[in-house]
Amino acid sequence: MRVGWLFDQGATVGGAELTQAEFRAAAPDDVEIVDCQPGQIEDCDRYVVHNCVTYDLEDLQRLDGKPVVKYWHDVGPWLQDGVKDWLIENALSICCSPLQADYMHLQALVIPPPVDLDRFMDAASRMNGGRKGAVCVASWRNAGKGQRKVMEWAEANGGIDIYGGGYLAPPGSREIAYEGMPALMARYQTFVFLPTVIEPFGRTVAEAWAAGCEIVTNGLVGARYWLEESPEAMDTAAEDFWGVVLDA
Repeated sequence: MRVGWLFDQGATVGGAELTQAEFRAAAPDDVEIVDCQPGQIEDCDRYVVHNCVTYDLEDLQRLDGKPVVKYWHDVGPWLQDGVKDWLIENALSICCSPLQADYMHLQALVIPPPVDLDRFMDAASRMNGGRKGAVCVASWRNAGKGQRKVMEWAEANGGIDIYGGGYLAPPGSREIAYEGMPALMARYQTFVFLPTVIEPFGRTVAEAWAAGCEIVTNGLVGARYWLEESPEAMDTAAEDFWGVVLDA
């Protein structure tokens, strides 16, 4: 089966890019993934749409008549004219959390990103005491990540270490490779993330939880639902996702 895959190709890797790569890596053996870039939509049996800011309505209309699954990493604020409406009307929507589905007023399935939490749990198990301090890690590419809220929390609670790149990163924020995240998280007692706009999932919150951190967050983080109600859903997320795609 040929599955056409629509996703923006950019230089910056964040949660959305990690999630789509994890879903692709989990494709069943009988699935051939076909990259469909803007203006180059190939004929396939069905399609998966991830982040698609660079696609226009004509690209999406080329999918007419075929099963289409849209995985909503965000709430679609930067889509080109007509694209969001086309996806809502023609694709089977999957949201990262019930919070996101409610916010977008979508009748959608909810499947979390397939985050490998075992790496973070293993890092926590290797810690022999010594956890201390607070940390915040984010991709600081928009003001909604709550930079000001984090700094206010730090001032009231004795400081915080901040990691992550982006042109809106707070002063002193340090870059961290994703491979080093488990060891980093496991060093800290508390993880803080206080967005000011909806965070449909919030990968770092789930990872910090798995690393044994005390979580300080708010009701704008979709990952809270999974951590409180069904953390095991992240273990089966890839299988659940492909079940939806193949049955669409």
